[in-house]
Amino acid sequence: MRFIRAIIIALLSIFPGTIIGYLGWLATGSSENNYSPSVIIFCNVIPFGFVFLGFIWAWINGEEYGVNYRG
Repeated sequence: MRFIRAIIIALLSIFPGTIIGYLGWLATGSSENNYSPSVIIFCNVIPFGFVFLGFIWAWINGEEYGVNYRG
C-alpha cells in the first residue's frame, strides 16, 4: 500500500511540476530549440524532478501504510 500511495502521489506531482516548468520556460524567453538548456531544464528536468521528489516525500511520510513483517 505504501508503494502504490507513493506512485500515485508521484504521478499527481507532475501537474505542479509542469506548471512551474512552463512558467520558467516563459520567463526565460520561450525558446523552441529542443537543445536549448532552458528547454531541457524547464520542460524535462523540473517536471520529472517533481515526480521523483513527490515519490520520495510520499515514501518517507507513508510509514503508517507500511507492512512490518516479523519472521
